[in-house]
Amino acid sequence: MPLPQISDISDVSLGKMAASFAGALVSLRFLKNCSAVEKFLMVLGGSVLSYHSTPVAAAWTGLSDVEGLVGFMVGLFGMAIVAKVYEVIQALDPAEIARRALDRFGK
Repeated sequence: MPLPQISDISDVSLGKMAASFAGALVSLRFLKNCSAVEKFLMVLGGSVLSYHSTPVAAAWTGLSDVEGLVGFMVGLFGMAIVAKVYEVIQALDPAEIARRALDRFGK
């Protein structure tokens, strides 16, 4: 099955939008140590990303007939991955990384 064209992706689908939002919303359970604003922005970003990537993911997996489910899953797992990446970024110490890089590669 060919991947959808840009015109197909830009078509608004309320069902796909709701499924993408619901997946991102359910994934809030995996977010720790985030403020309400951060959670809101993550759900908003996850919903938008899921909504626009759903047609491609559905075509790639051959599940175009259940696009809402694909949107939900992309929103759910996409936000879970983003949550883990966010935790890693918060745990990083930029000063320590810079010091080690300078020690290893010279000044």
